[in-house]
Amino acid sequence: MKHAVGSLTLALLAASAWPAHAQDGIVARSNIEAALGAPRYWTPERFKAARPLPMPRAPLGTAHATPASQFAGAPVFSPGMPPAQATPVDGQRLFVPDAVKSGAAAVHPGAAGKLGAHFTSTRVFPLFDEPAARYSADRAYPYRAVGKLFFSANGDPFTCSAAVIQRRVVVTAGHCVHSGSPGGFYQDFVFVPAYRDGEAPFRAWIWRNLVVTAAWSEGGGLVPNGADYAMIAFADQSLQPGAAVARLGNVTGWLSWQTASLYPNHTSKLGYPCNLDDCEKMQDVTSSSFRLAEGNSVEYGSDAREGSSGGPWVQNFAHVPVGGDDNPVNAIVGVTSYVYNDEAEKLQGASIPDNRWIQLWKTICAPSGNCN
Repeated sequence: MKHAVGSLTLALLAASAWPAHAQDGIVARSNIEAALGAPRYWTPERFKAARPLPMPRAPLGTAHATPASQFAGAPVFSPGMPPAQATPVDGQRLFVPDAVKSGAAAVHPGAAGKLGAHFTSTRVFPLFDEPAARYSADRAYPYRAVGKLFFSANGDPFTCSAAVIQRRVVVTAGHCVHSGSPGGFYQDFVFVPAYRDGEAPFRAWIWRNLVVTAAWSEGGGLVPNGADYAMIAFADQSLQPGAAVARLGNVTGWLSWQTASLYPNHTSKLGYPCNLDDCEKMQDVTSSSFRLAEGNSVEYGSDAREGSSGGPWVQNFAHVPVGGDDNPVNAIVGVTSYVYNDEAEKLQGASIPDNRWIQLWKTICAPSGNCN
């Protein structure tokens, strides 16, 4: 099922035109500086200095084996789409990273934390350097719909992970756009699809408006949280001098999504955790649902930590072979929300997308062109 979108005329959505508080428990914000081009905040030095946003930690004693969400209802599905943009893309060099200086312990097939939640963790591969870089896995769909989200908080640069889910729309964690306390919006959002080693192969994209659930923005930053997710719309841009203006999703393609499907399931968790490759290369952690948690959440085995916040949890992440099951394929069923303080547990949690996800979707898709 794909929701119909509204017919509002697309503008830059100045603050007066974009509601500060939408109905159905949604909080929205717009970027009134989107028309000014590249955000003045971001310099090569700030891109390089950006560090992963601290990931929320679930407290010891979090309850488990709770019923599924009372909000979920029957699953709702929105299809993905491969790239439609045929024009070559002039990539951007954001900064030159330092040599990798950290890394997690070796991960072997069948790896598990001390609680016995099994997973397999890998750098996305193969990866090639120029001039063969365009043949790398992270430059191909569906990987290229995943990227790194840069933003500022109290003047300091941070990063999370995110994924494209429509022509102008990206999904990430609520805690990657808002602190969870009053007036806690972050600033200067820039999305870099298929980011790798300081490069933006499909350019960097400037935000224009966003929506986050009241469950997160009024939740005090505590996890597990019933709806720790947010959606951001990004402005169009020309990919090279003289070229027509393009929309983000037409360049990268976008992933599908499905509500009420996080448990039971098996997912690929994509993103840029900084305990692996210094968050300079995309990672893929695959595992099955391990246990339900309080607060409408589900936990899976994973060794990813800070930097992976907001990354998509994708069921049936694949190019479907002949004879394979293609419905639904490449469907986001959650985004990375939290971990535990004890890294040996090797667990991550995500909120179950439910009717609050659908309300975010309807709100962000209301401006014409965001989703149609």
